[in-house]
Amino acid sequence: MSLTSIALVSAESSGKVVVHLKGALEADDNLKAAMEDYSYVDWSVVTGDLTASDLSGADMLVMIQADPAVEYTEAELSALTAWFDEGSKLLWVASDSDYPDGQELRPPQANAALEAVGSTLRGENGETQDPLVNFDAAYRVKAVSENCAPEYEFLVAGVTYAQFHGCGVIIGYLNENYYALDETDIDGVYVIMTSSDSGVISDESAPAPEAHSPGQEGAFAMMVLEEMPNSNYVIATSDAPFSHYSPMYKPELQKPSRYNLTSGNPQQGDTLFGNILDFAVRNAMGASISMLEDDKAGLTADVADLEAEVATVEAEKTRLEGDVSTLTSEKASLEADLTAAQSSASTMQLAAVAALVIGVVVGYFVGPMIKKE
Repeated sequence: MSLTSIALVSAESSGKVVVHLKGALEADDNLKAAMEDYSYVDWSVVTGDLTASDLSGADMLVMIQADPAVEYTEAELSALTAWFDEGSKLLWVASDSDYPDGQELRPPQANAALEAVGSTLRGENGETQDPLVNFDAAYRVKAVSENCAPEYEFLVAGVTYAQFHGCGVIIGYLNENYYALDETDIDGVYVIMTSSDSGVISDESAPAPEAHSPGQEGAFAMMVLEEMPNSNYVIATSDAPFSHYSPMYKPELQKPSRYNLTSGNPQQGDTLFGNILDFAVRNAMGASISMLEDDKAGLTADVADLEAEVATVEAEKTRLEGDVSTLTSEKASLEADLTAAQSSASTMQLAAVAALVIGVVVGYFVGPMIKKE
């Protein structure tokens, strides 16, 4: 690519990130901190209904049901689908546990958004607790990065733990069946963060969990990435980076004593979010480069067409020059013929004049002689 093309990509590669805090009054302190920490992107915060105008030019969308009682509308889901279908997008959908204080209203809405874009990921109607690896309570799960799929280890660079507070579980849904991602692999689906092996499933409210049983132990999926067609990606999490009671991004802003990194409770939710943000921007940059390469290919084809036209014109020029040379030769020949003709005509005229003179002279002398006789 030319330096001009690279400069164009760099100028447009900051990316636009939309955070939809459905039902919120404003961005919380955690989101404000993220916007300051990652000021290189163009942030947009939507608290009302999500529209196509909100999503115009966006490379990444984070969907969080800030008020669990406010549901996504059909118009919002249609706008989401239209945006996603443009390609080279990253959609992050935050689910929750089924704890009966309003949290249980979030998984169905998260699943409606996931279904709208054709994802196989779902939030389960259940809760993950971890009695051993936690932030001073079993429901304050220390999600770990040690089980991250190798293909996406770069997303957890610099991340050991991240808080998932009162979190649910991410499962798979394929061919009308639910799958536990700690037991079943699905093509294109990659687990990023899990509970530790001491995680436990609990059922806090109806309906029952779809893919796990209450009391089941294991490393359960907290954050999952799905590769989608058209260079799209979906990330589903069992808690939210912002807006929930104690979000993943810098929970120390609310509880500095609990989440002080020197206190023995390390968590790097902000680093995890930043890695995903960078990935979204790189994905968008790749789309820009692809578009420039397509433009370059189109221009190359145009140049080839013009070169072919130039060759045709040059061939016609050569032919015409040959015709001119032939005509010039013919002209010279005609001029020579004309000169010869003119020369011949002059000789004949002189002979005629001479004959006339001789005739006159003869007549002058011969006539009288005839008369005398």
